[in-house]
Amino acid sequence: MSSAETRSRTGASWLRPVVAVLGLLYLALGIAGFLTPETAAVGHETGRAVWIFSVTPLLNLVHTAVGVLGLLAATRRSGAIIYCWVLFVGFTGMTAYGILATALVNPEDPINLNWADNWLHGLTAAAALVLGIVAARAVNRRAASSR
Repeated sequence: MSSAETRSRTGASWLRPVVAVLGLLYLALGIAGFLTPETAAVGHETGRAVWIFSVTPLLNLVHTAVGVLGLLAATRRSGAIIYCWVLFVGFTGMTAYGILATALVNPEDPINLNWADNWLHGLTAAAALVLGIVAARAVNRRAASSR
């Protein structure tokens, strides 16, 4: 079997490493948030941050879970495609919530999102959408060509 045949059989082989890198980035952000001393406090305070991203226990847990799930999803192509769609839906919701929470500046906001988080989550949702569509088309193209 030639390398061109192997590539055509694997479909979206590039997706798994991309999902793994995305998972590693979110895992690093989540762990860095847990290592920040100010993590234990809850409420909207812009001073609690890792680099430019805000930190709270709940947000760190979400970022860590997204990272771990990304690394697990990267082990299989079907898992990586599902991960992209789940990431798109989840981070679209987080972006919508973050925009409202940031615009209204609610002092009881348990997640403490800021505009940098909103941009991060929005861009992640957009990237996940593009990755999911491109990977699904590549798999569909592969299935159609094998018939």
